Amino acid sequence: MQSQKNFIYAVLIFLLGIFFLQLMGVVVKFVGTSYPALQLTFFRNLFGIFPVIIFIYISRNLKNKSLLVKIPMLWVAVLRGFFMTFAQFCFFTSLLYLQFATANSLTLVTPFMVALFSIPILKVYVGIWKWIAIIIGFTGAYMIINPPSDEVFSIYSLLPLGASFGYGMNLVLVRTFPQTVPTVIIQWYSQLSSIFFTLILVILTFQYISIQSLSDLIMIFLIGFFGAAGVFLMMSSYRMTDHINLGPFHYSAIIFSFFLGWVFFNENPFDELFPGIFFIVTAGIIIFWREKLKSFNNE
Repeated sequence: MQSQKNFIYAVLIFLLGIFFLQLMGVVVKFVGTSYPALQLTFFRNLFGIFPVIIFIYISRNLKNKSLLVKIPMLWVAVLRGFFMTFAQFCFFTSLLYLQFATANSLTLVTPFMVALFSIPILKVYVGIWKWIAIIIGFTGAYMIINPPSDEVFSIYSLLPLGASFGYGMNLVLVRTFPQTVPTVIIQWYSQLSSIFFTLILVILTFQYISIQSLSDLIMIFLIGFFGAAGVFLMMSSYRMTDHINLGPFHYSAIIFSFFLGWVFFNENPFDELFPGIFFIVTAGIIIFWREKLKSFNNE
């Protein structure tokens, strides 16, 4: 009963995390025409530190601990910050040039990236069915990037795949930490390193424009809030239940992105996404089926 209850909580938290990340994308697409993507990436991480601090101080286990608490494998948290920066920059840039649902749908290859990276990092065995799923999934992504009509393809169509690479590394690396390390502390150090990396890049590339109005400042703050809250909620859900159980719920992002893209940007990219998105979802279902079967056999 307790296990079932934890699963329900994990799913609800996971879905809320995905929805927050979709809201972050909406705000980025709105303000991205006025500010460079690299600058938005910096502010996403800078303002995103505040929700993390709040989560730390409301956590019963961390109330009396310093923000500089020592954790094992600190370098991995810093490395997560680098991949987080890379993923955010790729995704934010793609939102400026692609339709909202298209950019978000292409990032759904992240589970296949996770499967690939789990082989060398987590020493996970990948069988024939998973390889078939990975091939089907990337075939679907290719169909979206380069459809027969050639209406969508541009170099910017590859950026969501770069984002998936970074997000995939993040999800795999967080599973290398011992369960005794609080999720929010991992995110805290990763967030700090992301701020450092993006600040250096903004300085070196001179990509900074002064914030033009209070409304812009509020929207940029929301990018950080939605982004940090979304990532934290997803990380928490991954540690509440087996990641296998959450696999199918990744595709709720399709529904969220279609709805938000239609409401805020009047976009309906059905022709661009089909049948490619069908291949991606099918591949995800295959991975979910095999993982559940393996989990059942182990029991």
